[in-house]
Amino acid sequence: MKIEEQVLLNELKNRNYKVYEALFYDYYPSLIRFAEGYVFNRQVCEDIVQSTFIFIWENVNKIEITSSFKAYLYTTIKNKCLNHLRAIHIQDKHNLLYLEATLNSHDTSKIEDPEILKKIDIAISELPEKMANIFKLKYLQGKKNSEVAEILQVSENTVKTQLQRAKFKLRKLLAKSTAVNFIL
Repeated sequence: MKIEEQVLLNELKNRNYKVYEALFYDYYPSLIRFAEGYVFNRQVCEDIVQSTFIFIWENVNKIEITSSFKAYLYTTIKNKCLNHLRAIHIQDKHNLLYLEATLNSHDTSKIEDPEILKKIDIAISELPEKMANIFKLKYLQGKKNSEVAEILQVSENTVKTQLQRAKFKLRKLLAKSTAVNFIL
């Protein structure tokens, strides 16, 4: 670590707020841009950078910086961004499992999250027309397979096959939209 950085770190340990504030304003813009390379959401990036500086202020006596303060900051920001992305991915996986369980229970009225409903609507709109109609009648209108078959004048086996294919395609489409959210 450079002597200047060691002096700055010692000043932080002595609770010199002016040095802390100067470091914050010096590094903040570049750390935000760096974080946006991972998260692509300005508000989340600001939260990550601010929470990093708060952590430093509250734990400066416990932090061991071996290379440089700048390297420590960038490594910490990168790790927090990756943790955030992992958390989003996990949340989206839970949403997919929740959706699948709801579809399997044949009761989509329990879905209250508007974001999940929006994803479902988008995914359904990407299904072939006949498959989408069968899916909507079955899961969104609560019709029995025999009623769907009668309304659309197809066999019940066709309804069952189309529903299986629709579930498979929706699972893929929703997983794809989840992956997009994960990256973005």
